[in-house]
Amino acid sequence: MKFQIIASGSKGNMTYIETKETKILIDAGISLKEAKNRVSYPLEQIDVIIITHNHSDHIKYLPTIARHTNAVVYIQKGSLDNAPSAIKDKCEGMKFHYIEANKKYVFRDFIFFTLLLSHDVDCLGLICSNNKKTLGYITDTGFLPIPYLDLLKKVDALVIESNHDIELLANSDRHWSLKERIFSIQGHMSNLVCSQIVREIVSARKVKTIILAHLSEDCNSEELAVDTVLNALDGEFIPQIMVAYQYQATEMVELKNDD
Repeated sequence: MKFQIIASGSKGNMTYIETKETKILIDAGISLKEAKNRVSYPLEQIDVIIITHNHSDHIKYLPTIARHTNAVVYIQKGSLDNAPSAIKDKCEGMKFHYIEANKKYVFRDFIFFTLLLSHDVDCLGLICSNNKKTLGYITDTGFLPIPYLDLLKKVDALVIESNHDIELLANSDRHWSLKERIFSIQGHMSNLVCSQIVREIVSARKVKTIILAHLSEDCNSEELAVDTVLNALDGEFIPQIMVAYQYQATEMVELKNDD
């Protein structure tokens, strides 16, 4: 299994996963045209689209991408029902498979388990598996329930939100109501909260690659996010730390079996 984050941030999110038999997108927050400019593989061959939640930066281009790919769309029924009408009205005739939190789903050789996250709309995290390799995917949440930590300690790679630096957000010129939303458990994880979760997951000495995602453009930086995580880690086991970008794709990460 290999994966690549094509876009990550408040202006659009999309992640590509590929197994031997299946090609998957997580979220559809940027256009197919823009996504194709960032990658070298044919995105028209996507088999599955998983929508984590119905905020526009995750679902805006779902109708056009689904029609160009003929992919099966996995989404919570409530997320579709409560999607903006401009999006929902264009979804008629698409192939939907409704999903729920804390359940396992299988498509060919691709397996994913859904996690219930804390956001201001119904939002899912994912643990994706193929050929004994696993990828955790956690963004758009104010915190992570403790029971999920044991599951994430078993992943080989982790995409996790590191949205903002607390001091930068507090001192920004954003309206206080927006700051309150972001700081709340239904908002977005700070670098500090992310680092605490990463430290616990890394203690199991299993995860090899961690990608910090959904960074705020004005209340965070790549250096702050990475330094906060690295400062929280101790011991000899330090995984590769990467950052996902808003306007360019990451490198492709391949999860290989040791044999």
